Amino acid sequence: MTEPYKLTTKGNGWAIMARKGAGAATDAAWLSLGGFPSHMTAMRVYLALKMRVDR
Repeated sequence: MTEPYKLTTKGNGWAIMARKGAGAATDAAWLSLGGFPSHMTAMRVYLALKMRVDR
């Protein structure tokens, strides 16, 4: 199973992307959940989302 969230760079900041739909990874559309100027803030939000899914 592929991850529902991913952390990417955008310009000088960071963005968290969420996979839209339950299709195969090749058919997935990624939506931006928001951008963060700080890597640490983006990582905290990403880990919180990941822990929520893993429960």
